Amino acid sequence: MFRILILFCLIISSCKNLDVLTLYDVEVKNTEGIDGFTSTEIFTTGGSDEVWGMKGKEEFCNPFSFSAYDASVDYSLVKNPKQKNLADTSFEKVDRKYNLPTVKVKSRKRTPKNSIHLKTDKNPACEWIGMGIGWDGWQGKDMSGIMEKSAIELMVRVEKGSITRLPIVFILEDYSENQCYATASYLGIEGGKIDQSWTRVVVPLQTFSYIKNKIDLTNVKQLLLQCYDATDVYLDNIQIIKYNHPYKRLEENLTVYDSISPIPVFSNSLNGSWGIESEHCNNFSLKTKKDNSFISVKTDSTKCDWLDFGISWNNWLYTDISKSVKDFSLQFDIKENIFKPFVISLEDYSGKKLSYTYVKNSSSNSEWKNVSIPLYKFPIRKSKIDLTKIKQIHFKFANKTDLSIDNIQLTKN
Repeated sequence: MFRILILFCLIISSCKNLDVLTLYDVEVKNTEGIDGFTSTEIFTTGGSDEVWGMKGKEEFCNPFSFSAYDASVDYSLVKNPKQKNLADTSFEKVDRKYNLPTVKVKSRKRTPKNSIHLKTDKNPACEWIGMGIGWDGWQGKDMSGIMEKSAIELMVRVEKGSITRLPIVFILEDYSENQCYATASYLGIEGGKIDQSWTRVVVPLQTFSYIKNKIDLTNVKQLLLQCYDATDVYLDNIQIIKYNHPYKRLEENLTVYDSISPIPVFSNSLNGSWGIESEHCNNFSLKTKKDNSFISVKTDSTKCDWLDFGISWNNWLYTDISKSVKDFSLQFDIKENIFKPFVISLEDYSGKKLSYTYVKNSSSNSEWKNVSIPLYKFPIRKSKIDLTKIKQIHFKFANKTDLSIDNIQLTKN
């Protein structure tokens, strides 16, 4: 009995040194997905009821069909049957042996539903041409915490030729049928063009109109793809990725009140612009001559169908010209080689435009001349533009235009 008592005392004394540990004392961080958002895979392989809009005999407006093309395969490297076989080419015979390492290739099961083929000639009888993907089993998805830090990424290719724009509107829809929209801009196409090689395209979620359209981002139902022009493209590996969009959404109080003349829009350098670069498209470029830079416009839609550019003279801040718009004129210098009328627009942050078509009123020559257009000639009353939130000045040109523009500014009349 005495021994049992001693053993009991030893057990009790040893328990004093033990810490009480519960399941909730250790914090487990959720590292899956994007900050806990795990519904990141929108489309990789088809065949489920998550994808709708398939082309059929009675569904001629539907543009979608499955394709065996696979984004993991570079079809530009597939041998052209018309190409001469290298084995038939005469080479100098060299007797050499190489010990090459053995490479294991992961076997891939062929499936006819590897990618999505969107093809339509934009039939005017169709009110809506598109398809939808209710990914992750059609459950309501909470995307409210990732809109400022993520993007939709997809791989795109065409069967022949190349394109520099993707004529698809990306639409997020909630379970109350509210929608917000975005498009794949020129800047989101890797390399500036889409051809027979799979090309990465990125659509930042921040560019969707979810603030204006009041969509419930905590209950997103599906992604819709609407074709707004003739389309013939293949899509694969559609997913949501972490992405840092360089142009942040601005609060409404970040406004520049422009009233002091002149207001420089462009002179020698570009602080905020898009579309003016020669790396991917030669239609618009910045040229320098005798220490002076100007915008060169040489449009050729057979090489690049990008026919417009935009400049934000306040580096993408809201710009308020509402109190002085009738007192200003738009001035610029122009040198014309091949002139065609072009459209100049002021655009606000909701996409509304105040447009004017410039038609020259003098004979064509290759010398620089100054142009002044009073803003009161723009259809201000008819336009619904918000002059307190101007985003940019936008230029759109016709094909086969050849001219140069410099010293763009707003001046007092």
